[in-house]
Amino acid sequence: MSSMSNELKAVVVLENVIDNPKNVLKENSLTVQKFDYDCVRKRNESGEIYGGINPVKLSFTVRVENPRHAMMFFKGLATNETMSLSFLFNVTYNSFQRMSDYEDGMVITGYLVSAEEVFKTEPSNEDQNQQLLLDVKMLVKAVTYLGIEEKKSLNGIFVK
Repeated sequence: MSSMSNELKAVVVLENVIDNPKNVLKENSLTVQKFDYDCVRKRNESGEIYGGINPVKLSFTVRVENPRHAMMFFKGLATNETMSLSFLFNVTYNSFQRMSDYEDGMVITGYLVSAEEVFKTEPSNEDQNQQLLLDVKMLVKAVTYLGIEEKKSLNGIFVK
């Protein structure tokens, strides 16, 4: 069994960080354990996109330390409305525990399809440490990529 990661190589924030990235608190950043999405689009010889787009499904697992974060996912399931999540990579925080920088990322807008709780127990020196993991699946409507160079964004709309 693989152990859970405490490294902040990738985090999920339950909001669109494009508007105000410096306002992201570390306590509201969920550590990504794994994520996977596949987007394939047809291109002609000159590289232009054509034809229909297959639905893009995103699945990811996050470690949840505060139950209110898990509740936000379950509320998203209950409302059946689009939800925006920000995936940020190699995030650094300042002394006030606010995000100071990130390498790159993406803002995903879509519909939550499922959220499933998974409890993992890891042995530690002192006690058994039980962690809540949340397996989430989304049907993606749009992706905005946040690049390294000057944090420029590139939009990808999948569902109109």
